[in-house]
Amino acid sequence: MHDMAADAGLRLAVVAGRAGLGRRIRSAHVAELPDPTPWLRGGELLMTTGMRAGEAGGPAAFLRRLADAGVAAVALGLGSTLAYRRAPAAWTEPAEELGLPLLEVPEETPFIAVTDAVYRRLAELRYGDVEHALRAQRVLTGAAVRPGGVLAIARGLAAEAGLWVVVTDRAGRPLAAVPQDAAGRLGALGADLARVVRKGPHASARRTDGGDDVLFQPLGAGRLRGVLVCGADAELGAFQRMLIGSAVSLMSIELEHREALAGAERRRRAGLVRELVAGRHAPDAAAGVLASLGLGGGRVRVVVVPDVPDAAARLESFAEAFPGAAAAADASGLVAIMPEEDGLAKRLAAELPGLAAGMGGPVGPDGLELSLRQARQVLALERRSGPGVYDALARPNFQMLLGLGPPAVLRAYADAILGPIDRLPKGRGDELIRTLWAWIEADCSYERAADRLGIHRHTLRERLQRVERLTGKRLAARELGDVWMALAAREAADGAAAPAPEPGP
Repeated sequence: MHDMAADAGLRLAVVAGRAGLGRRIRSAHVAELPDPTPWLRGGELLMTTGMRAGEAGGPAAFLRRLADAGVAAVALGLGSTLAYRRAPAAWTEPAEELGLPLLEVPEETPFIAVTDAVYRRLAELRYGDVEHALRAQRVLTGAAVRPGGVLAIARGLAAEAGLWVVVTDRAGRPLAAVPQDAAGRLGALGADLARVVRKGPHASARRTDGGDDVLFQPLGAGRLRGVLVCGADAELGAFQRMLIGSAVSLMSIELEHREALAGAERRRRAGLVRELVAGRHAPDAAAGVLASLGLGGGRVRVVVVPDVPDAAARLESFAEAFPGAAAAADASGLVAIMPEEDGLAKRLAAELPGLAAGMGGPVGPDGLELSLRQARQVLALERRSGPGVYDALARPNFQMLLGLGPPAVLRAYADAILGPIDRLPKGRGDELIRTLWAWIEADCSYERAADRLGIHRHTLRERLQRVERLTGKRLAARELGDVWMALAAREAADGAAAPAPEPGP
């Protein structure tokens, strides 16, 4: 607007509404209608002689209608044969009140000259924007090819586009922030970020409230690798959005490159994990391999997670969540060697929702096979319990020891005691076995076991008395131990007969 008013060749005069001279003109339009607003989009320099303003209710009503439509300025054409030779107070006073720039166009300046000047200046500005964008894109590209990766690109985007910038990984954890405290904004943006993460690589979002304009752009090619979150305290312009698009492409390439390197490292570590848990290294060599994986100098645990859906993706997520661990995964499941630490089971449960995992006891380099067997054994013993993380150290020692015995011997011992129950009509024997387990796991409490089974305490007592008659064992003192041992032996035998799958070669 200032450029138009200052163009000496047009000889325009601003006679009212100087407060609005900072508006940007987007087009020029000539109208001699009482209400031209249906043909306007906002941002126009509207040129008129005002000859039909009376039909709109007078100049004040006419100007108010234009201001409401977003017109940037009004140019009133003057002349000896036109409606006005000077802009009267009926035009200048409402224009001043509305803050709508009112320009006088002298008789010797045709409207077409004003129109040409507007579009010539718009072309110059657009060319300037393109040049600015090309220069800024060169800055971003230069940042991408130099050391610094995603952070360097984020810094370039922030500097060139005047934005705050945060880049997260696919779980929503910050990878880079410019300025550094920009990462603190994610707390208030968590719901929008989580939605983009959940929808994947083809989702995006925009949030405009409180005067801020924030964009959420997924990063990656084919699979989500991260999210670019950036914004400003005013509406983002075309130049800023164009530069954000360039940054998305460069960051996606960088994250894909980073993922390719990480994938190669995961495959290397996975091969070593398979060798270690299979016992292919002598203790001294195993200690060296563990050290090369960053697991030397302390005791470790083997964790087994069978039947993992989309094992490759789960391995990526697992490696990000537990960078100090080493893991291998294939169609049969996941096996990991993890440093012993407090709260490990709780962290695993949070990372593996809906899955069952077995965790062997802490061992040194020469005990990895043992920890693996314990992890599988505790999974077999807990198969009735559903999803969760099961720690071998939380099981009674005699149950873990039973898992070391030959399945045929364990089954023969169990059948010797439980055989009479097995020979009951279909379903009755299983009912008694479930009742026994519930009573033992309730610490032989009749009330808690009956509640767990949903039966009356008298019914529970009758079932247990029948077990005593069938087995010839009193469910007290040493003989109860015989029955419990038989139940555990059968469970161990079944687990040993169908162990969790071996990790692939």
